[in-house]
Amino acid sequence: MANCATNIFYARTENRTDLDKIETFLDDVFNAYVNRQIDSVDAEFTSRWEYPEEEINKLVESLEAKDEIYIRILTHELEDEYVSFRIFSHGKWDIKL
Repeated sequence: MANCATNIFYARTENRTDLDKIETFLDDVFNAYVNRQIDSVDAEFTSRWEYPEEEINKLVESLEAKDEIYIRILTHELEDEYVSFRIFSHGKWDIKL
């Protein structure tokens, strides 16, 4: 059985269409627990082993206003001592491993 990593996700933008896309994507792809606010989305979901890079890249590519969104994702899998912290801001990722 694969180890499950926990992902703590936060996104903030004034673009409501992008928030709708994020909420739907996280629910459809990860069956995430999603908490939607007026200008943000908080979520928690699992992935196999590590940060789900391929899936999150697809999500970001689908967004209309990439330069206006702030995304923060903390991924951890404690059994293997894996931690990844990523921030997407101004259209770029800042990755802290």
